[in-house]
Amino acid sequence: MKFTKILVGALAASALGACADLDTQYNDSIVSADQKQEVIEQNPDMASASVAGIYSSFFKIFSLNTQHYDFGYPAVMMGLDSQGIDYISKNSGYNWFFMYNSLSANNASSIRSNQIWYYQYSQIKTCNTLVGSISPDTEEAELQFYRAQGLATRSFDYWTLAQTYQFDYANHKTSPCVPVITDENSEEAALNGAPRATVEEVYAQIMKDINEAIDLLSKSKIDPASVMSDKPKRMVSLAVAYGLRARYNLTMENWADAAADAQMAISTFSGSPYTIQEVSKPTFTSIADHSWMWGIAIAETMDGIAGGSIVNFPAMSCSFAHGYCDQGGAWRWCNKNLYDWIPNSDVRKGWFLDANRKSRNLSAAQQAYLDEFATGTPTYDEDQSTNLMPYTNVKFDSYQGVLEQGMNASDIPLMRVEEMYLIKAEGEAMSGNTSGARETLNNFVRTYRDPSYACLASDAAGIQNEVWMHRRVELWGEGLSWFDIMRLRKNIDRQGAGFPRAWIYNVTYGPGNGDVMLFTIPEDEIAANKAITAGQNNPVGKQPSPIS
Repeated sequence: MKFTKILVGALAASALGACADLDTQYNDSIVSADQKQEVIEQNPDMASASVAGIYSSFFKIFSLNTQHYDFGYPAVMMGLDSQGIDYISKNSGYNWFFMYNSLSANNASSIRSNQIWYYQYSQIKTCNTLVGSISPDTEEAELQFYRAQGLATRSFDYWTLAQTYQFDYANHKTSPCVPVITDENSEEAALNGAPRATVEEVYAQIMKDINEAIDLLSKSKIDPASVMSDKPKRMVSLAVAYGLRARYNLTMENWADAAADAQMAISTFSGSPYTIQEVSKPTFTSIADHSWMWGIAIAETMDGIAGGSIVNFPAMSCSFAHGYCDQGGAWRWCNKNLYDWIPNSDVRKGWFLDANRKSRNLSAAQQAYLDEFATGTPTYDEDQSTNLMPYTNVKFDSYQGVLEQGMNASDIPLMRVEEMYLIKAEGEAMSGNTSGARETLNNFVRTYRDPSYACLASDAAGIQNEVWMHRRVELWGEGLSWFDIMRLRKNIDRQGAGFPRAWIYNVTYGPGNGDVMLFTIPEDEIAANKAITAGQNNPVGKQPSPIS
C-alpha cells in the first residue's frame, strides 16, 4: 500500500542514516523487529536520531511537487485555516492557498488533499518504525522517553487526519474515517491493504497511543532539554502529552477529562502565557518563548529558508517578511466581524490593522513600512496588486524583527499554554461547572490580555461560545481554527467577514451540502490500497455558490 511504502525522505540529513539503520543491516538486508530492538538497546543514540527525524519531517519543501504550497505541516495549518471563516487572503494567483479559500481543494485528484494524506502518513510511518523498535516493557528510561515521542506524534497525526476526512466524533462514531496503520499491522497492510476504520476506532488508537505516551514520560522523568540542547521544545514533554490528550478529549466531548488534562498540562509545564506587554508588539517567532509548549524548529540552513526562499510559513503569513505579502499582495487578514468583537481594551485588537490600516501595536518603523503598501482603496475581489488590506494581521513578527526579512527562519507554534486555559474553561462549562469556567476564563483574559474583561455568559452553551470567540482570536493563524469548526459543528458563514465576493459562502455543517468540508482519499491511495474502493471514498462535495 502506498503510504506503507513511503521512504523516510522527510528526515533531516543528520538523522537519515541512523533511521535507515533501523530498517537495514550494513549489507542492506532487511532486519526483523527483534533485531531492531536489539540494535536500539545497544545503541540508544539511534533512537535519538529517529526522534530527530520525526520532528524534522514537520517541515520539508517539495515533498510532492515543486508548487509553493508544498512545505510540510505548516502548509497544512495554512490550508485548513484558509477553509474557515477567519483566515482570509486575496483571490489572486499570489495566494497559493486560494483553493482552500474557495473550498475546491477536497477532490480525490487534488494535490492539496493528497498533501495532507501524504504528510501525516509519512510521519506515521516514521513513528511506526521507532515505536516498533522499542519494547513497550522496556525499563530503560531513555528508551521509554523515545518510544513516547513516537506514540505521541502518531496520535497527533491521526487526530489531524480524523478531522479532515470525517465529521465530528460525537455524531459520527460509526462513520468511515481513515485506515489505522501501526507498527503492529503495517506488514499486513502492505500486503493486503487496510480498510477505513470508523471514527470511534481511530480515536481508540489515538487515546491508546497518548495514554501510553503519558505513562512512559511519567516513568522516564526525562525532560526534552536533557536530551536535545538545541530547541528541545520540538520534542513532546509530559506537559505537551497532557495538552494533546486535552485536545483529544475536547474533540470527543469528554468535557471533565479535557478540563483535567488541561490543568495537568498547565501544572506540569514550566512556562506561562505571554504577558500583555509581550504581545503588545508583533511576536510569535521563537520556540524558546516561555508560552510555547511545542513547536516546529526552523534553522537558517534548512531548505526553503536559506537564500531568501519564499516557500515557507513566514513568507506567506508574516506581513513584515519578504515573501508573497510584500511581493504579491497576498496579505492574510482576519474576519471583520471577529475584529469588531475584540474590545478596544484587549491587547489582541492590535494584532490586526484597523479599517484605516493602522495598529497601535506597531513601532513607527513597522507602521511606516506597511504604509508604503497602502496605495489606494483596497478591494476584496481579484487583485494582483500589493495593496494592503484592512484587518491584515501583524501578529507574527519577522525573523529577528528585521523588516522585509529574507531569512524566514521563524519557528512555528504547535501548542501554546494559553490554549490550555481555554480548553479548561470550555471543559468546565460543558461538564456543569459554569462558575469555575467563568473564573478560569476571567482570570486568564484579565491577567494576560484584557484587564477590563468580564465573561457575561451564564450557561454552558454561552460560555462555550465565548471560549470559541477567544480561541478564534488567541490562536488565529496557528492551524487550529478548522478543527474547532469541525468539532463544534459550525457553519462556514462568511457573510460580512471581508472575503472576496467569489468566496462569500454560507455552508451548512454536516453530510449533504457540508460534504465539501471533508477531504477525499487521494486517487493514488485508492489505486494502491486493496482494502478501499472508489465507492468507499467520501463524496466529492459541490463547491458552494457565492452569496451576492
